[in-house]
Amino acid sequence: MSNKNLAIFGIIAYFFSFITTGYLIIPLTFFSISGIMMLIFIIMAVIRIWRFWILEKITSVSLAILTVTIIILESIFYNVPSLDGTSFMLVLNRLRIINSLAYISAIASLWAVGKYQDAAKRSLKRKGFTSEDIDSLLKEEKEKGRDAALQKLANEQEYVRQVVKKNFGIDPRDMIPTIGQGPISWEDIVNHVFRVLEFDRNDTVIEQNDQLKAKNDFEPYGYLLAESPILNNKVKLPIIHRDDFLCVAKVFDDQTLNRKIFKEKIFELLVVYAPKHQSREGLSLSSHHVLHYLITSYGTLDTYYSMDNDVHMAWPYPQKLFGSFIYNGEIKVEIKPEIKL
Repeated sequence: MSNKNLAIFGIIAYFFSFITTGYLIIPLTFFSISGIMMLIFIIMAVIRIWRFWILEKITSVSLAILTVTIIILESIFYNVPSLDGTSFMLVLNRLRIINSLAYISAIASLWAVGKYQDAAKRSLKRKGFTSEDIDSLLKEEKEKGRDAALQKLANEQEYVRQVVKKNFGIDPRDMIPTIGQGPISWEDIVNHVFRVLEFDRNDTVIEQNDQLKAKNDFEPYGYLLAESPILNNKVKLPIIHRDDFLCVAKVFDDQTLNRKIFKEKIFELLVVYAPKHQSREGLSLSSHHVLHYLITSYGTLDTYYSMDNDVHMAWPYPQKLFGSFIYNGEIKVEIKPEIKL
């Protein structure tokens, strides 16, 4: 059962439990079925969510502890009549409410993870992997673990690279793809963090009052040459919003910042593509800017992606670095010399 289907099963179990609560005319069989469904969901959810990043583990532990606690307390309550109407009942009801919130949080986590997994599968297919290849990788992960699956993926990528190099004399690692064109889509990089290496203005000119005069109406204002541990290649990131162009231009025009970031490498300029609203394909569905910038100590990007067993490779959480994204008001490059990860 996929994570999305498990989330749907959890919703059905919850509502089934809700409609059977408090109705004495409902056959005992329905109560039993409801309890079994809830128990199955909770056990499966706790096991699966435990494999996710640290905040999701809190959900997993909370759901497990609350469920066991409530089962014990309800057993005591129904076997000790003298407790009826006491503060014990009040505590039990409050725990039930908290448990319901943890249950709903588990459903939301499973749904979010399912969405990321679906996006990852679509990304692999765009890169030439067949459904059989993807199923093989999933089987490898299930039987031998995540590291073994990643190693298998790396081996297959290396094999393809060698074939292309032998037959065409081209090393794919030397090619610089443009985001949104070819194998790497906008969906693939949503919420993922990149280190900016160069800035191509694409002949865009900044005029009075920060108005931009682009090369033409059919090309981006400019491009960022960027790298990230999530990709094997450097990439060109198109700049399609006025504010995003102005922000990065100010960094490159500041000689002091430019020197410390790109020559002395005391700091690094990070960027993340995170639209306020987006389509299934990762395209922005609003007029708000889409790129968020951060200047921080050099090496932060590598630390972010290597922490907690590379958790952010699968479940990006750029707010850990950037804080809350700003879409209205003053749009600027955040400067955080030291970030504790």
